Amino acid sequence: MSDLEKINTKIALLEKDAQQSEQIHHRLEVAIDKLTDCTISLKGLLVQQETKLARAEQTDEDIFITLESRRKEWETDLKEVHSRINTESKYLREMHSRSEAKIMKEIRGIRAGLDTRVGMLEKWRWVIIGCAIMVGLLMNNPMFFELMA
Repeated sequence: MSDLEKINTKIALLEKDAQQSEQIHHRLEVAIDKLTDCTISLKGLLVQQETKLARAEQTDEDIFITLESRRKEWETDLKEVHSRINTESKYLREMHSRSEAKIMKEIRGIRAGLDTRVGMLEKWRWVIIGCAIMVGLLMNNPMFFELMA
């Protein structure tokens, strides 16, 4: 083989290699375009996910704030109820003490009245017993009948 044939063969091989390289370059460009499209899509998805996460975090923060305000309201309401219970308890104790004092005063008054009435009845009882004894003694005495006649 001559030098010219060798050179022509080498040129043909180089042309073939160049065509294969062009095909590879073309495929690489298509792959790069597809990868670029995927990257753009992924960036869009990442932006959407970040937006969703930001909204979720904001929602969580809003929920936490709401729960905290409700807890504070609950504490306030609980303190108010406790205060009302204490106030009503004191009021009921005072009313109970007043009622008890009033009832005791009435009982003492009734007792004093009963003591007076019972004392009067006891006096009359002794007077009646004494009169009955005198009548009995006088009836047993024969002189009594003589004086009556």
